[in-house]
Amino acid sequence: MISASAFILIGGKSDRFGSQKWQSIIAGKSVFDHIWDACSGFENRFVIGKKKPHKLVKPFIFDELEIQAPINGLYTALKHSKTDWILLLSCDLPLIDADVFQTLWDTRTKEADAVIPVAYDRNQGTSALYHKRILPHLESTFQHADHSLYSLTEKLNSIKVEFRDDKRFWNMNTKKDFVEISNFIANKV
Repeated sequence: MISASAFILIGGKSDRFGSQKWQSIIAGKSVFDHIWDACSGFENRFVIGKKKPHKLVKPFIFDELEIQAPINGLYTALKHSKTDWILLLSCDLPLIDADVFQTLWDTRTKEADAVIPVAYDRNQGTSALYHKRILPHLESTFQHADHSLYSLTEKLNSIKVEFRDDKRFWNMNTKKDFVEISNFIANKV
């Protein structure tokens, strides 16, 4: 068991995708269910968004702020977390699995503010662990109207974990991505 809380973000507009990504079905299961199940090793699991979907029966928390940015989800998660560490996870990583989270968890140190995977040469700030002590840093960024999660993570004492071109970080942003990921899964079976 990972002594942290997982917070799954479903509040994005999904403009490039054209519909709510988390509701898409891949290999007979919704993307949300794939992600929810991957987080089963966490002490607590929650969903964060602007509006609670009618059919969603998981613990739901409304975004704290009106801004449309992942940093809003991080702020909301940290404000509501009862654990020192949280996982912030976007709902567009249908291939993510529990092994990724265990690797991040095992890499953290007492001094670290965040443990951030790096895949495809990019910080994956929306699939990272954050310590609750960063809440004042977060509030300070809002005072300066800085809503960049990347900027925040560069100011923190972050540990970066290299995953290179690991397919588990294949971000599903478009319908083309959805088809390619679905085909990838079908060919693995």
